[in-house]
Formats: sequence, C-alpha cells, structure tokens
Amino acid sequence: MYQQTQLTSSIIMVRPHDFGFNEQTGFDNEYQHKPASEVEYLSIKSKALAEFESMVELLDKSGVEVLVLDKPEQSSTLPDAIFPNNWFSTRADGSLFIYPMKTPNRRAEVQIKNLKILLKQHNYYPEKIIDLRFGKTGEFNPAMEGTGSLIFHHPSANLFAALSERCNGKSLNLFARTYGYNVLPFESKSRECSSIYHSNVLMSCGEKFAVMTEEVLVKNSQAFNAMEKLTNLVKDVIIITEQQMAENFCGNILQLEDKKQQPVIVLSDSAYKGFTRSQIVTLEQHGTLIVCSIPTIEYVGGGSARCMLAENFLVKRT
Repeated sequence: MYQQTQLTSSIIMVRPHDFGFNEQTGFDNEYQHKPASEVEYLSIKSKALAEFESMVELLDKSGVEVLVLDKPEQSSTLPDAIFPNNWFSTRADGSLFIYPMKTPNRRAEVQIKNLKILLKQHNYYPEKIIDLRFGKTGEFNPAMEGTGSLIFHHPSANLFAALSERCNGKSLNLFARTYGYNVLPFESKSRECSSIYHSNVLMSCGEKFAVMTEEVLVKNSQAFNAMEKLTNLVKDVIIITEQQMAENFCGNILQLEDKKQQPVIVLSDSAYKGFTRSQIVTLEQHGTLIVCSIPTIEYVGGGSARCMLAENFLVKRT
C-alpha cells in the first residue's frame, strides 16, 4: 500500500484565459449555468480572471506556495482549464500521474511539458510520469478525472470514489490495484436523478476530518462500507445536505498546510456561508479557513475552490 502525508503547502493553479460555459461538459454537470445574455457572456472571462488573481494573492498571503501555469501557445479554446486537478496529480515518491478525461476540450488541457518546466523552475523534479490516458493499442481509456474523481486519505492509503461518466469503475479498480490503494467506490444520485459528476463535489477528506453529502449516496453495501471506513479514519465527519452541496459547494473544499506546517482549509465564500455555525466551528478545529470569493467561476464553471487546486506533493530540492 502506498502511504504519504495528507497535506501539502504547495499547489498548482491554471490561469483561466478562456473561461466560459463549457458546452461539452454541461451534459453531466448540472451545476454549470449558461450566461443569460451576450453582455453577461462577454463579462465572464474578465470576472473569472479577477477572481482567480485574488484567490492566488490570498493563498500566497496565507502561506501557501502557488505555482501558476498558463495555457499553452496556439492551443484551442479551453473553458475549463481553471480546473487542473482533473488531468494530473503528484505523489511524494516523485510520481506525476496524467489522467483520462471524458471530453475532447478537457483532454486538450493536458500540457505535460509546460507543467514540468514550471515545476523545475521551483526546484521540483518529477521522477516518473505515469500516463493513464491510453490503452495498449492507443485508444483512450475510460474516464477517471484525477482528484475530481479520486478522494485520497493518503496516510491510510484509502481511496474514495463516486462512480460516474467521469469515473469509470474498471479504470478506478485498475489504478487502485496497481498503485497501492484500498478503493471504496460508491454510487450517487442527485435530486435530478443523475450521478454527481465528480466525487469532490459531494465530499472532501482532510487529515482528521471529512465532509460528506450522505443523502446523495445510493443506499447499498458500497455506500455503507464507504461511510463506515470514513467514520473510522477521521475524527470528525461533517454531514452536509444536497442543498449545501449543490447551491454552496460545501463539499468542494481542500485542507492544505502553510509554510509553517500549520493546517489551513480552502473554501469559497459561498461554501462558508452555506455551512451551519456548528459546522464552521468543527472546520476551524482542523485549520485556519481561507475563504475565497469566486462566484462567477462557481456559477458558470460548476466547480469551486477545490477544483481549482492541484496539490503538489513532490519534494523540493535544495
């Protein structure tokens, strides 16, 4: 089993040069919203850029190292590039994983060369690149969209995942078996009777706490096993409602640490307002809250703070 620490103080974000409503992903992400008018559409990109830059500045001031990746030159329009955690993840053993994405314009976000350059500029050196996108004959593997799909509890080598069109069960089981994780898959169903598109919308797992939207889990043995394991792994499991998940993105949060190795929790202003007071008190027991205002990104993109953050677990060379 592969184990490492849960928290990192370094993250990678991608500047949203092309941000907008993604027609290709809107089919299974019910939390995206299309602009109502041409005027609104034209203002979205500038608003998203402003929200992004403010978030980067806030994270930096809070003691989190932020590495910013720009879009590759001569690339196509990439409306969801702001959510890089779906196409790659890192491990402390030097691994850089590249994941299979569902839609063509999300597959186009992958820029391994530029990511390696950015990492090396900050003294991080991936030792092995594990590209999971293609099968033996070159065909695209079924989707498994990074830490959007995979919720890790690294110290115990457990992996939670909501099965969906963006998290294929066969891909998931092969990954877990090959790279040393105990996998706990489960099914979900929203009030619209569709699977939640990403696991990190409905849950988050920190070092000693978790957030879970229990009411959207399809009630079967898999859900029971996942909840039982989660309860045994962490001190506090914060149960949120589907409304808190869908309207406030309360499940889409991420625990990190600052450069002094003190825990912090990154969440949106919407999520902060969506949690009850007692839930906020519980969260604050597990880290200083870094509250980011990203309403445009959430409303149009259908993702929140956690989606924007790709954790960098690589060890910095000095």
